[in-house]
Amino acid sequence: MIETLIIYVTLVALNVCHWLGDYTHLSTNWMLSAKRYGKPFLPILAHAMVHTVLFFIAILALHGLEDAILAACIQLPTHFVIDTMKGRMNGWFPRLEDIKNKFHWYVFGIDQMCHHLVIIFTTFMVCS
Repeated sequence: MIETLIIYVTLVALNVCHWLGDYTHLSTNWMLSAKRYGKPFLPILAHAMVHTVLFFIAILALHGLEDAILAACIQLPTHFVIDTMKGRMNGWFPRLEDIKNKFHWYVFGIDQMCHHLVIIFTTFMVCS
């Protein structure tokens, strides 16, 4: 029972971290501009670091230092690659930027699904 509760709390905490990192003032215009086309890398890396720090703090509080380091090692490269690739899609296929284009939403959904799969994977790794 307690193990299940810890899994749920971890999933919720990491989803809140994802929301904070992507949909609040923690995503600056500098980061968002770079994410739009997947370059330059430095602002995207900074954005991925924001997510990594949020994940680290959440997992540190819930599971301890060793698991927090593991979560950070998962989050940093995956978030960077996912956001870079989504931005690159906009560069390769400019029509994807049009929110009236249904494929814009397909790519957005795949991007979010990838981030949530990382959240699930991270939760599995720290709760196992």
